[in-house]
Amino acid sequence: MKNVFVTGAGGFIGRHLVAQLLAQGCNVTALMLPGEPVPHTWAGRVRTVTGDVRKLEAVAEEIGEVDTIFHLAAVVSDWGSRQEHVDITVHGTEQAILLALKWNARFVVTTSIAAFASAMGGGKLSEATPRGIPASSYEYAKQLQEDVTLQAVREQGLRAVIIRPANVYGVGSVWVNRFREFLAEKKPALMGTGEWDAGLVHVHNLVNALTLAGSREGIDSGEIFVISDGQGVTWKQYLNALSQTLSLPAPKSIPNVVARLLAPVLEFFGNLLGLKKAPPVTRLAYRLTGVESIFDASKAQQILGYQPTVTLDEAMQEIRQAYPQP
Repeated sequence: MKNVFVTGAGGFIGRHLVAQLLAQGCNVTALMLPGEPVPHTWAGRVRTVTGDVRKLEAVAEEIGEVDTIFHLAAVVSDWGSRQEHVDITVHGTEQAILLALKWNARFVVTTSIAAFASAMGGGKLSEATPRGIPASSYEYAKQLQEDVTLQAVREQGLRAVIIRPANVYGVGSVWVNRFREFLAEKKPALMGTGEWDAGLVHVHNLVNALTLAGSREGIDSGEIFVISDGQGVTWKQYLNALSQTLSLPAPKSIPNVVARLLAPVLEFFGNLLGLKKAPPVTRLAYRLTGVESIFDASKAQQILGYQPTVTLDEAMQEIRQAYPQP
């Protein structure tokens, strides 16, 4: 990798990825949304292009030719209309693919373990596990995102790698911010006992996998890699650690069966009332936190040379330093 383009560069994962690419000596061009603040650490080091991911062709000349594209831009929410998710996540991916084909650049697209959809809850899940039926717009769009990428590999010779990360956490992530809010307000944060694998991946570990996917030679186009920490941390352990780290009340729990039955009801009324914010419990949230899913990263370890390095304890030290204590 020498000249790299990153969509979604101003987001949670994107900022960490840009920092790692700079550390590796890459020339980075970042796509930013209109009005999106540019991190001060980028000054004089990152070229920024302001634009809409759905209209990348319009800024292709401004971006300039690159050898690697990291595509992160997407709707990151378990709420919102299917049309919104498809419009931004899927059509944005199609636009990024056109740029990669234009320059014969390697294309690294980040999807999500949400692409497993109804297959979640089946114990160990790997790239060989058939995807299930989506219950949310997010799951649906992530499956389509992978489909359009694989179609371009087959039909147009796209040089693509699909990264399917587990639940990405770290300072600024939804898995810290949302649970911090729940804990502070003494809302239920655990579904059931929470004594099953949380399927976590720290953002630094994910970024390591992304840069390996962008630079490692000999990877077949269209390969999918599940990325997780694989440290066997349960939701109960994670939330207890988070509450202790932030000096917040211990996590409360909602019975698992109640969460499972309540999710579709809350979604129905949320859609009926046109709520802009997701209900406290959704079907996707239940699939991600209320059932046993173990995301197997052994393929990435064998082919990419991926090795998670950031532990839960180290992550909590970073979180303690970043958030004000009550």
